[in-house]
Amino acid sequence: MPAGHCVSSFEGIILQADRGFLDLLQRREDEVIGASYRDITDPRDLELSVRMLTMLEAGAAPVRWQKRYLRADGSSIATNLLVTRFSNPARLVSTLFWQDDGRPLPPAKLWEAALRIRHVHVARVRLFGSDMSTDPVGSLLTGIYLAEAEGRNAGLGQVADYAALAAPVAERWVRLLQQREIVEASDGMHDIRLTKTGLDRVETMLAAVYEAPDAAVLLR
Repeated sequence: MPAGHCVSSFEGIILQADRGFLDLLQRREDEVIGASYRDITDPRDLELSVRMLTMLEAGAAPVRWQKRYLRADGSSIATNLLVTRFSNPARLVSTLFWQDDGRPLPPAKLWEAALRIRHVHVARVRLFGSDMSTDPVGSLLTGIYLAEAEGRNAGLGQVADYAALAAPVAERWVRLLQQREIVEASDGMHDIRLTKTGLDRVETMLAAVYEAPDAAVLLR
């Protein structure tokens, strides 16, 4: 999944943009720098963008949402967007991920569910130690999903670190998942991805996490 970054003022004027962001918009640098986010946002998402930007607080966690951008030819492309606000200097820093291969973008709620699982996993490791916080299959699949959704490469070392597993142990689990046709690995385990079946199942799992009823319902 491609990724791009840009830096803008609090008013949404683009100050810096990397090659990925220019590729996303299919525009030259001189067409992007100095432009307002209003000029490159799909009109259908403009009101949402204004509303989300008002939620930003300096130093707080990034605000995440899905947003469509306008390309130079007038077409729209959907992105997953993270924006962080910094006050010194006054800047908005954005990271964007999108699909150019025809696959649908991971829904923002599923992405949020994966981040929740990641947050709980990190807390468990910190509180109880990695040896008492193992969920090898769940952690590996969540790590691979997040890497794909965020445009990062998921090699054996990365997924082993994510799951708090020794590399040989992680490799055995990855090979088992390959046998079950849940993941596929290439380039000597340097590129591990979910298969279509694996992606469907992981997103169903994440949907269950996000849509789980609250405690009051479960205790009835």
